[in-house]
Amino acid sequence: MNIKEYLEFAKNCAIESGKIIRKGFFAPKRVSYKGFGNPVTEYDKASEKLIVSRIKKNFPDFSILTEEGLSVNKDSKNKWIIDPLDGTVNFAHCIPFVAVSIALEIEGEILLGVVYNPILNEIYYASKGKGAFFNGRKIKVSSVSEPSKALLVTGFPYERKGRIEYLLSPIREIYKKFTGFRRLGSAAVDMCYVARGSFEGFYEENLKPWDTAAGKIIVEEAGGRISDYSGNDYNIYMKTIVASNGIIHPHILQILKNIPEPE
Repeated sequence: MNIKEYLEFAKNCAIESGKIIRKGFFAPKRVSYKGFGNPVTEYDKASEKLIVSRIKKNFPDFSILTEEGLSVNKDSKNKWIIDPLDGTVNFAHCIPFVAVSIALEIEGEILLGVVYNPILNEIYYASKGKGAFFNGRKIKVSSVSEPSKALLVTGFPYERKGRIEYLLSPIREIYKKFTGFRRLGSAAVDMCYVARGSFEGFYEENLKPWDTAAGKIIVEEAGGRISDYSGNDYNIYMKTIVASNGIIHPHILQILKNIPEPE
């Protein structure tokens, strides 16, 4: 199977699992919590079950890394990375910024990614060297170069005890220099909106590989830049991420580098 065929498989999986999420969006939900502010619903698990079963059937020798625990740990250099429902807090509150995120990592490199919002019917996808697309239309990051005209998006980690001031400090500086910021509640959606030019930049910390794997290649193929808070080249196993149109990247890093770590 070539990359194009892998991509079509991932898109089909995302769309099929998206039907589960769309069906449950306005329905009563059984919400449990994995930790403070970190919910999971039966729809997260049903979406994951569908995707994992399809991967096991079609790619029995591949590794699978998922959020809700149906992972298959093997020594394969080929790994599917899945977030069956990114933005579960939004989903539980019927806020339409949610997504299914699927990526394929081969020998440590993300070669394709799909992010599908079944509520807004938005599908983003990219494969290595082929560009990034939104509902079939090629997309690219914005060309905004001045912070005063740039809009950022961010998210906050579940672990916040003793770190509130640290987490809020960058926002104060952003308001001084940038148009403003938004908080949509889904890292996958945030990164896709950077790729399509709606936001000039995104930053967050303590994300997991399934949160950023698909978004990473979508941003990169749209012409954007991704790093950690120190400006190092980003990989999905890092603790911090900055994704931008590339032009304003140094301005975001300057703010984040100057925020003292909490004691």
